[in-house]
Amino acid sequence: MIDEYIYVDYENVQDIKVEFIKNTSKVIILIGNEQIKIPIDLVQKLQPMGNLVEWIRVNGKGRNALDFYISFFLGRDVTKDKNKHFVIYSKDTGYDPLITYLKNDGIKIRRIVSFQELRKDSEIKFDEAGINRIKDNLSKVASNKRPKKKTSLKGYIKSMLPKINDKDIDKIMEGLFIKKLIFEENGLIKYDLQKKA
Repeated sequence: MIDEYIYVDYENVQDIKVEFIKNTSKVIILIGNEQIKIPIDLVQKLQPMGNLVEWIRVNGKGRNALDFYISFFLGRDVTKDKNKHFVIYSKDTGYDPLITYLKNDGIKIRRIVSFQELRKDSEIKFDEAGINRIKDNLSKVASNKRPKKKTSLKGYIKSMLPKINDKDIDKIMEGLFIKKLIFEENGLIKYDLQKKA
């Protein structure tokens, strides 16, 4: 029996961690029209879930095309059973006004920026020292000079912490997103460094 729907904005996030998905979750992965390569490892990991995984290729083009499709499928599923839990996996804050509206209507919904967030809060692991160092360094940079894309932020972290590997850099970035110190809006990284890390 399905108790949770997870909608993945695959244009925005491709890091699907199957090990965090409950066997009572339905995962709807929306793929952009021009995304023609899906990693075989991901497909193989999802395959045992059978019909609990649905791949939807979106024909529309444009910056927010997937957002509208996710909103449609979310609305369809909420109409079927508003007592389920609903999760949008995306780093794009454009979904937040819809989420606030649905929460005010009693719908159990949230947006996650990492599959780690499907765990209990006590099980989420961070590189606290790395996150704090990057936060402190970014706080000293003028807001218009901070990295605006994920790739440039990754390069910035690498320059600040040259001894760590790419996997650890990704973990620090994920931690920055989870702690809401950074967020994505229309494809650009935005910062809220006043929050405690």
